[in-house]
Amino acid sequence: MKYAIVLLLLMVTFIGFSANNPRISREDQQKSADSLMIWEKLNIQCDPRINDLLRKLADQNKRSGTMSGFRLQIYFGSGGNAHNQAIKVKTEFLSSNPDIKTYLFFKSPDFIVRVGNFRTKSEALKMQKSLLNRFPNAFIVSDDIAFPELINYTTNN
Repeated sequence: MKYAIVLLLLMVTFIGFSANNPRISREDQQKSADSLMIWEKLNIQCDPRINDLLRKLADQNKRSGTMSGFRLQIYFGSGGNAHNQAIKVKTEFLSSNPDIKTYLFFKSPDFIVRVGNFRTKSEALKMQKSLLNRFPNAFIVSDDIAFPELINYTTNN
């Protein structure tokens, strides 16, 4: 009986919290992120030009839809069979990692396959270590990456 009452109280509490959780859209998150320039809220003594540079970088990132980050390069090749080989490597990677973004580039005369959108080098290093057996020549490259997906909280009404 005690367990039933405790369980009932927990369920009521959970339902109450989920009902009070408003729906947050991607636009709402972007607006709140735009108004939150964290470096302006911190009490750091620095040259005001640094804040101007940070603001310009944030504006540039918003316009391009990208930010500085890292990817793993798992293939690089040129020649007559390079395109087919790049597609083969990309397909092989996607078969075991379907949730990780994969990119095939052509920079004359080379075909390049890169994977992931890592914000930090340590995230890329962790992935590189997990791929060491299948892609021993994979290495980390600095690249412009897509913004991470925002989580959209919804409530069931």
